[in-house]
Amino acid sequence: MLGFFLSRCSNNPWPSEYTQQNTLFTSYSSAIKSLDSATCYFVHESAILDNIVEPLLSYEYLTRPYKLKPQLLAKIPTPVYFDHNNHILTGDPPPEIVTRTEYTLEIEPEHRYQPHPCFAQPREVTSEDLKISMTRLCDPRLASPVYSTLSSFITGMHECSDAIREKIHRQQTAQSQTNPQESILVDYRKIPFAGLEIVSTHTCKLILSRKYPQVLYWMAMHFMAPITWEALSYYNNPEIISQGTHFKNHPVGSGAYMLKDFAPNQKIILTKNPNYAFGHPTENASIENIYFQFERESIPNWIKFQQGYYDNSGVPGDMFDSAIIMNPTGELSLSPKMRSRGMNLDSIISPIIYYFGFNMLDPEVGGITPQKRALRQAISIVLNYQEYIDIFLNGQGLPAQSIIPPEIFGGGTTQKYCNPYIDQWDAKQNRFRRKSIKEARALMKEAGYPGGIGSNGTPLTLFLDHAAAGSTAFKAQFQWLKGKFSLLGIQLQERPSDLNRWRDKLATGNWQLIFNKGWVADYPDPENFLFLFYSKNGVVASHGRGANYVNYSSPEYDPIFKNLETMPNSPARAKLIQQANDILQKDAPCCWGFYPAKVVLTHKWLKNYKLHDVAYDTMKYQKIDIKQRQQCQKEWNKPKIMPVLIACTLIAFSMMMGLFFRRKK
Repeated sequence: MLGFFLSRCSNNPWPSEYTQQNTLFTSYSSAIKSLDSATCYFVHESAILDNIVEPLLSYEYLTRPYKLKPQLLAKIPTPVYFDHNNHILTGDPPPEIVTRTEYTLEIEPEHRYQPHPCFAQPREVTSEDLKISMTRLCDPRLASPVYSTLSSFITGMHECSDAIREKIHRQQTAQSQTNPQESILVDYRKIPFAGLEIVSTHTCKLILSRKYPQVLYWMAMHFMAPITWEALSYYNNPEIISQGTHFKNHPVGSGAYMLKDFAPNQKIILTKNPNYAFGHPTENASIENIYFQFERESIPNWIKFQQGYYDNSGVPGDMFDSAIIMNPTGELSLSPKMRSRGMNLDSIISPIIYYFGFNMLDPEVGGITPQKRALRQAISIVLNYQEYIDIFLNGQGLPAQSIIPPEIFGGGTTQKYCNPYIDQWDAKQNRFRRKSIKEARALMKEAGYPGGIGSNGTPLTLFLDHAAAGSTAFKAQFQWLKGKFSLLGIQLQERPSDLNRWRDKLATGNWQLIFNKGWVADYPDPENFLFLFYSKNGVVASHGRGANYVNYSSPEYDPIFKNLETMPNSPARAKLIQQANDILQKDAPCCWGFYPAKVVLTHKWLKNYKLHDVAYDTMKYQKIDIKQRQQCQKEWNKPKIMPVLIACTLIAFSMMMGLFFRRKK
């Protein structure tokens, strides 16, 4: 009987109601702070939110390079340009004569929101919903992370923000200041916003203050996803608030899925939106639920994946060698064990860069004089990022030659993209090769530090500012950095601080060196990387609103960037990008670091999976063979009955022998 019951035991961690349905099981490892489309800015949050809300545009799932397609809109809008006399400009006018740009947005009527208590009946997406979402981005209480960028090209956002602030003040005064600002619901429908003009129920105009073709990429992000007034009103109800339920964690959208269960420290479950029209040929309606489990550690996640209880997984560093092998050609392949289970491997070089930054405002390492350039170039040579990738990343990544990743227009891995100041092209091995230590030491002499010794006779000491104190991984990485600096006779010291203090240092320019500062592509365009070095985006110059963290400023670079900023991809733009890269490579405000590789394993029963590192609304394209999954789970998780039966038999035998001898006495 014991054997019979044991044979029916299961270690499946998921509720049976989901295992019996077509449910995709995946995980997240960081805390969820916001699922509000105005403030959500982290990848793990976007992976949830973007399956609930619907942007105006999206990306073709299988097409590379990335290509936009209509989502909420009937078609991709085209710009209409105007000059200062309000005359329409034809063709592709230069940006300096464009004073207004209009995009007509035509929303397809059949797009409907999910069923929700805030709606009395099925509700279509309308122009007013888009106006609400755009106006909310201007609400100073939300501190939307994209406000500063969008307000630089969308007309009237600053004025809209001021109007909201004034409305809040008036409402708070009328309520005798009994309610905090956060609890005041502003009727965004009535706030003037010059950047969005409603033409009809399903048509509106987005109005820009300048020429900016990259706005199409912003239309593919959740920041422009429509929001309904009914949902905002519903979640502002005191009875709803008293239950601990807030709009920022309960999005109401028109996407393929809707929120079913929100327990962020445990799980988040989405279920299919019955009002969503799965009309695109590559979309599948087979996945009924998406089960996101909170997994703080990578090893338990990996074990569950090995047991077949997660449908996809990254590969922990400690497990990489047992799961992945590298072919003689340098390509990744699955280990024999992974292949025997029918797993699939998908890997890409992500549109992300991690760089080592020099504070260009610092008197020691900043400035663009020949001596300061030589110092930064010397350091860039000894920071051999291929070695770093091999030691700390299991070889997964590419050393960067510039700020632009290879999958983005203007970036690449061939000889033409080589940084001639720190690398040279190895024609025999067809790859970049770091310059020698001898050349780096010659640059140190040019910089005025022969052998690392300054004119005062003391070794050059530089300081690495960070907020990674206590991190075991960082300790090992810092020792690597320290050893590399010592090759030039430079003494590297660390200046640790807590996260808030470190952010203050960045905001005020009170730092010298930073390590592994990262930038993730908001959209696949070189402007989204090159703008990191435009002088007006300097963190200090912009009072903390820019993303030029190294505070680089160059009168040579700025006009080239402004020329290429609003151009479509073309040979002319490629030439300007090359000029911009040449200047950055020469000035070396950063050691360009590396582009990380992303490796994901999927089980054979997960179909139509393809890595997409720009769009996150991709689960509607996937499907699952439930029977195959259940069969593999059963095979891979058979209870080990025999040891238990042997132990029980021995116990029973001992008891019988005890009874036998007791009776005999």
